Amino acid sequence: MSGEARGIILKGVGGLYSVYSEGRQYECRLRGSIRLGGISPVTGDEVFLSVTDEHAGTAVIDRVAPRRNSLVRPKTANVDRIALVIAAASPAPDLLLTDKLLVTAINAGVEPVLVINKADQDENAARGIALQYKEAVSCHIISASGGDTASMAAFFACIDGMTTVLAGQSGVGKSTILNILTDGAFMSTGSISEKTLRGRHTTRHAELFPVSGKYVSKPSFVIDSPGFSLLELGGMEPRHLPGCYPEVYNYRGECRFQDCSHTGEPGCFVTGLVEKGLFPRPRYERYVKLYRELEEKEKNRYRNRKG
Repeated sequence: MSGEARGIILKGVGGLYSVYSEGRQYECRLRGSIRLGGISPVTGDEVFLSVTDEHAGTAVIDRVAPRRNSLVRPKTANVDRIALVIAAASPAPDLLLTDKLLVTAINAGVEPVLVINKADQDENAARGIALQYKEAVSCHIISASGGDTASMAAFFACIDGMTTVLAGQSGVGKSTILNILTDGAFMSTGSISEKTLRGRHTTRHAELFPVSGKYVSKPSFVIDSPGFSLLELGGMEPRHLPGCYPEVYNYRGECRFQDCSHTGEPGCFVTGLVEKGLFPRPRYERYVKLYRELEEKEKNRYRNRKG
Protein backbone atom coordinates (compact mmCIF):
# COMPACT_ATOMS: atom_id res chain seq x y z
CA MET A 1 0.00 0.00 0.00
CA SER A 2 1.39 3.42 -0.93
CA GLY A 3 0.11 6.89 -0.06
CA GLU A 4 -3.01 7.54 1.99
CA ALA A 5 -5.56 4.72 2.16
CA ARG A 6 -9.12 4.46 3.45
CA GLY A 7 -10.08 2.02 6.16
CA ILE A 8 -12.59 1.28 8.91
CA ILE A 9 -11.84 1.02 12.63
CA LEU A 10 -12.40 -2.49 13.97
CA LYS A 11 -11.66 -1.60 17.59
CA GLY A 12 -9.77 0.86 19.74
CA VAL A 13 -8.08 0.11 23.06
CA GLY A 14 -5.71 2.36 24.98
CA GLY A 15 -4.98 4.71 22.09
CA LEU A 16 -4.19 1.87 19.67
CA TYR A 17 -6.65 1.21 16.82
CA SER A 18 -7.10 -1.88 14.66
CA VAL A 19 -8.06 -0.72 11.16
CA TYR A 20 -9.30 -2.89 8.27
CA SER A 21 -8.10 -1.59 4.90
CA GLU A 22 -7.96 -3.31 1.51
CA GLY A 23 -8.38 -6.77 3.00
CA ARG A 24 -5.69 -6.32 5.65
CA GLN A 25 -5.61 -5.28 9.30
CA TYR A 26 -3.29 -2.50 10.52
CA GLU A 27 -2.39 -1.42 14.04
CA CYS A 28 -2.63 2.37 14.13
CA ARG A 29 -2.05 5.35 16.34
CA LEU A 30 -3.53 8.81 15.83
CA ARG A 31 -1.74 11.61 14.06
CA GLY A 32 -0.91 14.32 16.62
CA SER A 33 -3.18 16.84 14.92
CA ILE A 34 -6.18 14.57 15.53
CA ARG A 35 -5.33 14.26 19.22
CA LEU A 36 -4.92 18.01 19.53
CA GLY A 37 -8.23 18.54 17.81
CA GLY A 38 -10.02 16.53 20.47
CA ILE A 39 -11.34 13.91 18.04
CA SER A 40 -12.02 10.51 19.60
CA PRO A 41 -12.41 7.85 16.88
CA VAL A 42 -14.74 4.95 17.67
CA THR A 43 -15.46 1.52 16.26
CA GLY A 44 -17.00 1.84 12.79
CA ASP A 45 -15.38 5.18 11.97
CA GLU A 46 -14.09 5.47 8.40
CA VAL A 47 -10.53 6.82 8.49
CA PHE A 48 -7.64 7.77 6.22
CA LEU A 49 -4.30 6.26 7.15
CA SER A 50 -0.64 6.30 6.12
CA VAL A 51 1.31 3.03 6.43
CA THR A 52 4.51 3.31 8.46
CA ASP A 53 5.65 -0.32 8.14
CA GLU A 54 3.94 -2.59 5.61
CA HIS A 55 5.68 -5.72 6.86
CA ALA A 56 4.77 -5.08 10.50
CA GLY A 57 1.29 -3.89 9.58
CA THR A 58 1.51 -0.52 11.33
CA ALA A 59 0.07 2.83 10.25
CA VAL A 60 -0.97 6.26 11.41
CA ILE A 61 -4.54 7.57 11.23
CA ASP A 62 -4.36 10.95 9.49
CA ARG A 63 -8.01 11.97 9.65
CA VAL A 64 -11.51 10.71 10.36
CA ALA A 65 -14.22 10.89 7.69
CA PRO A 66 -17.55 12.58 8.59
CA ARG A 67 -19.95 10.19 10.35
CA ARG A 68 -23.31 9.19 8.94
CA ASN A 69 -24.55 8.50 12.47
CA SER A 70 -23.30 7.42 15.87
CA LEU A 71 -24.48 5.48 18.91
CA VAL A 72 -23.52 6.14 22.52
CA ARG A 73 -23.96 2.61 23.83
CA PRO A 74 -22.30 0.76 22.27
CA LYS A 75 -19.99 3.60 21.23
CA THR A 76 -19.98 3.09 17.45
CA ALA A 77 -20.33 5.04 14.21
CA ASN A 78 -21.70 4.57 10.69
CA VAL A 79 -24.12 1.83 11.66
CA ASP A 80 -26.63 0.66 9.04
CA ARG A 81 -28.60 -1.80 11.15
CA ILE A 82 -29.05 -2.91 14.75
CA ALA A 83 -29.82 -6.58 15.28
CA LEU A 84 -31.52 -6.97 18.66
CA VAL A 85 -30.81 -10.50 19.84
CA ILE A 86 -32.95 -12.15 22.50
CA ALA A 87 -33.30 -15.78 23.57
CA ALA A 88 -36.56 -17.67 23.32
CA ALA A 89 -36.17 -19.05 26.84
CA SER A 90 -32.78 -18.88 28.58
CA PRO A 91 -31.96 -16.25 29.68
CA ALA A 92 -35.55 -15.13 30.05
CA PRO A 93 -36.22 -12.47 27.41
CA ASP A 94 -36.34 -8.94 28.78
CA LEU A 95 -38.92 -7.41 26.43
CA LEU A 96 -38.85 -4.02 28.17
CA LEU A 97 -35.14 -3.82 27.35
CA THR A 98 -35.95 -4.95 23.82
CA ASP A 99 -38.49 -2.12 23.48
CA LYS A 100 -35.94 0.40 24.77
CA LEU A 101 -33.36 -0.85 22.26
CA LEU A 102 -35.90 -0.56 19.45
CA VAL A 103 -36.69 3.01 20.52
CA THR A 104 -32.97 3.83 20.69
CA ALA A 105 -32.37 2.46 17.18
CA ILE A 106 -35.33 4.24 15.59
CA ASN A 107 -34.50 7.48 17.42
CA ALA A 108 -30.94 7.26 16.04
CA GLY A 109 -32.20 6.68 12.51
CA VAL A 110 -30.83 3.14 12.35
CA GLU A 111 -33.04 0.33 11.07
CA PRO A 112 -33.54 -2.43 13.65
CA VAL A 113 -34.25 -6.13 13.19
CA LEU A 114 -35.23 -8.56 15.93
CA VAL A 115 -33.37 -11.87 16.14
CA ILE A 116 -35.04 -14.47 18.37
CA ASN A 117 -32.32 -17.04 19.03
CA LYS A 118 -32.43 -20.46 20.72
CA ALA A 119 -35.77 -21.29 19.13
CA ASP A 120 -34.88 -24.96 19.57
CA GLN A 121 -35.31 -24.43 23.35
CA ASP A 122 -38.91 -23.25 23.08
CA GLU A 123 -40.34 -22.80 19.60
CA ASN A 124 -43.76 -21.72 20.89
CA ALA A 125 -42.19 -18.97 23.01
CA ALA A 126 -40.16 -17.77 20.01
CA ARG A 127 -43.29 -17.56 17.86
CA GLY A 128 -45.14 -15.76 20.66
CA ILE A 129 -42.44 -13.10 20.88
CA ALA A 130 -42.45 -12.64 17.10
CA LEU A 131 -46.22 -12.20 17.24
CA GLN A 132 -45.82 -9.30 19.69
CA TYR A 133 -43.47 -7.50 17.31
CA LYS A 134 -44.95 -8.35 13.90
CA GLU A 135 -46.25 -4.78 13.39
CA ALA A 136 -43.07 -3.16 14.71
CA VAL A 137 -39.97 -4.78 13.24
CA SER A 138 -38.72 -7.53 10.95
CA CYS A 139 -38.28 -10.70 13.05
CA HIS A 140 -35.93 -13.62 12.46
CA ILE A 141 -36.39 -16.84 14.45
CA ILE A 142 -33.13 -18.81 14.50
CA SER A 143 -31.25 -21.57 16.29
CA ALA A 144 -27.58 -20.62 16.01
CA SER A 145 -26.33 -23.29 18.43
CA GLY A 146 -24.38 -26.06 16.74
CA GLY A 147 -23.67 -23.92 13.69
CA ASP A 148 -27.21 -24.14 12.30
CA THR A 149 -27.04 -21.74 9.33
CA ALA A 150 -30.19 -22.97 7.57
CA SER A 151 -32.44 -21.05 9.97
CA MET A 152 -30.28 -17.93 9.53
CA ALA A 153 -30.59 -17.51 5.73
CA ALA A 154 -33.08 -14.63 5.91
CA PHE A 155 -30.94 -12.93 8.58
CA PHE A 156 -27.83 -13.21 6.36
CA ALA A 157 -29.75 -11.53 3.53
CA CYS A 158 -30.81 -8.58 5.67
CA ILE A 159 -27.23 -7.75 6.76
CA ASP A 160 -25.65 -8.19 3.31
CA GLY A 161 -23.65 -5.07 2.49
CA MET A 162 -24.41 -3.57 5.90
CA THR A 163 -22.56 -2.65 9.09
CA THR A 164 -24.68 -4.28 11.78
CA VAL A 165 -24.51 -3.99 15.57
CA LEU A 166 -25.48 -7.06 17.59
CA ALA A 167 -27.10 -5.86 20.81
CA GLY A 168 -28.96 -7.45 23.69
CA GLN A 169 -28.57 -9.20 27.02
CA SER A 170 -25.54 -11.30 27.83
CA GLY A 171 -25.97 -15.00 27.19
CA VAL A 172 -28.50 -14.75 24.35
CA GLY A 173 -26.08 -16.19 21.80
CA LYS A 174 -24.50 -13.10 20.23
CA SER A 175 -21.04 -14.70 20.44
CA THR A 176 -22.30 -17.88 18.79
CA ILE A 177 -23.85 -15.85 15.97
CA LEU A 178 -20.59 -13.92 15.59
CA ASN A 179 -18.60 -17.13 15.37
CA ILE A 180 -20.82 -18.24 12.51
CA LEU A 181 -20.70 -14.90 10.69
CA THR A 182 -16.90 -14.65 10.99
CA ASP A 183 -16.09 -18.34 10.36
CA GLY A 184 -14.73 -18.68 13.88
CA ALA A 185 -12.65 -15.48 13.92
CA PHE A 186 -14.60 -14.47 16.98
CA MET A 187 -13.98 -17.24 19.51
CA SER A 188 -14.98 -15.81 22.92
CA THR A 189 -18.37 -17.44 23.49
CA GLY A 190 -20.34 -16.70 26.63
CA SER A 191 -22.15 -19.15 28.86
CA ILE A 192 -25.10 -19.14 31.21
CA SER A 193 -24.71 -19.54 34.94
CA GLU A 194 -26.73 -22.59 35.95
CA LYS A 195 -27.55 -20.98 39.31
CA THR A 196 -28.74 -17.59 38.06
CA LEU A 197 -29.59 -18.32 34.40
CA ARG A 198 -27.97 -14.98 33.59
CA GLY A 199 -25.36 -14.43 30.94
CA ARG A 200 -21.76 -13.81 31.94
CA HIS A 201 -20.16 -10.74 30.38
CA THR A 202 -17.56 -11.81 27.80
CA THR A 203 -16.99 -8.56 25.85
CA ARG A 204 -15.69 -5.32 27.31
CA HIS A 205 -15.68 -3.04 24.27
CA ALA A 206 -17.36 -2.69 20.90
CA GLU A 207 -15.48 -4.52 18.14
CA LEU A 208 -16.17 -4.80 14.42
CA PHE A 209 -15.58 -7.97 12.35
CA PRO A 210 -15.76 -8.59 8.59
CA VAL A 211 -18.55 -11.06 7.73
CA SER A 212 -17.47 -14.21 5.88
CA GLY A 213 -18.14 -14.22 2.14
CA LYS A 214 -19.88 -17.56 2.65
CA TYR A 215 -22.95 -15.74 3.94
CA VAL A 216 -22.98 -12.38 2.12
CA SER A 217 -22.35 -11.21 -1.42
CA LYS A 218 -21.13 -7.69 -0.60
CA PRO A 219 -18.56 -6.41 1.95
CA SER A 220 -20.33 -6.56 5.31
CA PHE A 221 -19.33 -5.98 8.91
CA VAL A 222 -20.82 -6.92 12.25
CA ILE A 223 -20.14 -5.13 15.53
CA ASP A 224 -20.06 -7.00 18.80
CA SER A 225 -21.05 -4.92 21.81
CA PRO A 226 -20.80 -5.49 25.56
CA GLY A 227 -23.75 -7.44 26.90
CA PHE A 228 -25.93 -5.42 29.21
CA SER A 229 -29.26 -5.69 30.92
CA LEU A 230 -30.11 -2.04 31.59
CA LEU A 231 -30.55 0.88 29.24
CA GLU A 232 -31.74 4.41 29.85
CA LEU A 233 -33.45 6.47 27.16
CA GLY A 234 -31.55 9.57 28.23
CA GLY A 235 -33.05 12.97 27.55
CA MET A 236 -35.82 11.88 25.17
CA GLU A 237 -39.01 13.88 25.66
CA PRO A 238 -42.19 11.82 26.22
CA ARG A 239 -43.89 13.39 23.19
CA HIS A 240 -41.26 11.84 20.91
CA LEU A 241 -41.86 8.27 22.11
CA PRO A 242 -44.94 7.52 19.92
CA GLY A 243 -42.85 8.29 16.83
CA CYS A 244 -40.61 5.34 17.73
CA TYR A 245 -43.53 2.88 17.68
CA PRO A 246 -44.61 1.77 14.18
CA GLU A 247 -47.85 0.47 15.72
CA VAL A 248 -48.70 4.10 16.45
CA TYR A 249 -47.18 6.13 13.61
CA ASN A 250 -48.35 3.76 10.87
CA TYR A 251 -51.91 4.77 11.85
CA ARG A 252 -51.24 8.23 13.30
CA GLY A 253 -53.75 9.96 10.99
CA GLU A 254 -56.57 8.19 12.80
CA CYS A 255 -56.10 9.90 16.18
CA ARG A 256 -58.50 12.75 16.93
CA PHE A 257 -56.08 14.49 19.31
CA GLN A 258 -52.96 16.28 18.04
CA ASP A 259 -51.08 16.09 21.33
CA CYS A 260 -52.30 12.65 22.41
CA SER A 261 -49.90 10.56 24.49
CA HIS A 262 -51.77 7.35 23.53
CA THR A 263 -51.67 6.18 27.13
CA GLY A 264 -55.40 5.81 27.76
CA GLU A 265 -57.05 9.07 26.74
CA PRO A 266 -60.81 8.59 26.10
CA GLY A 267 -61.42 8.26 22.37
CA CYS A 268 -57.76 7.65 21.49
CA PHE A 269 -57.47 5.48 18.38
CA VAL A 270 -54.77 3.31 19.99
CA THR A 271 -57.44 1.65 22.15
CA GLY A 272 -58.91 0.19 18.97
CA LEU A 273 -55.48 -0.95 17.75
CA VAL A 274 -54.97 -2.83 21.01
CA GLU A 275 -58.40 -4.46 20.79
CA LYS A 276 -57.72 -5.55 17.19
CA GLY A 277 -54.30 -6.96 18.08
CA LEU A 278 -52.49 -4.45 15.87
CA PHE A 279 -50.74 -3.14 18.98
CA PRO A 280 -50.38 -6.29 21.14
CA ARG A 281 -51.50 -5.55 24.69
CA PRO A 282 -48.27 -6.64 26.47
CA ARG A 283 -46.19 -4.37 24.22
CA TYR A 284 -48.70 -1.54 24.63
CA GLU A 285 -48.51 -1.88 28.42
CA ARG A 286 -44.71 -1.62 28.20
CA TYR A 287 -45.14 1.47 26.00
CA VAL A 288 -47.25 3.11 28.72
CA LYS A 289 -44.61 2.20 31.31
CA LEU A 290 -41.84 3.80 29.23
CA TYR A 291 -43.96 6.89 28.61
CA ARG A 292 -44.58 7.32 32.35
CA GLU A 293 -40.84 6.88 33.04
CA LEU A 294 -39.99 9.61 30.54
CA GLU A 295 -42.69 11.86 32.01
CA GLU A 296 -41.21 11.45 35.48
CA LYS A 297 -37.69 12.18 34.24
CA GLU A 298 -38.93 15.30 32.47
CA LYS A 299 -40.62 16.50 35.66
CA ASN A 300 -37.41 15.89 37.63
CA ARG A 301 -35.36 17.88 35.11
CA TYR A 302 -37.85 20.76 35.40
CA ARG A 303 -37.71 20.64 39.22
CA ASN A 304 -33.89 20.64 39.15
CA ARG A 305 -33.83 23.66 36.83
CA LYS A 306 -36.22 25.55 39.14
CA GLY A 307 -34.13 24.63 42.16
